[in-house]
Amino acid sequence: MCELPNVLKAYEKYHAKGFEIVGVSLDSDKSKLTSFMKAKNMTWQQFFDGQGWKNKVAQKYGVNSIPATYLIDKEGKLIAKNLRGEALEQAVAKALGEK
Repeated sequence: MCELPNVLKAYEKYHAKGFEIVGVSLDSDKSKLTSFMKAKNMTWQQFFDGQGWKNKVAQKYGVNSIPATYLIDKEGKLIAKNLRGEALEQAVAKALGEK
């Protein structure tokens, strides 16, 4: 199942409350990435270096499958990873102090 609809839902619901996404692209063609982001209304920043699976950020953080999610608090502490579906939205709400 594609995880993007869940990510978009969480972003739309919580972005104004402080939730931010930084994407790491494993693409090698920037024009395809840009077109995809526009078509899917992905307005967050995207790190792209054109190296595909050898992307330096992906390598640094051990990304070996996609999607990979890392929820980081305001102090930079990792509080959850590899969240899917409703678990993503619930974790974001909790991190932002919402019920």
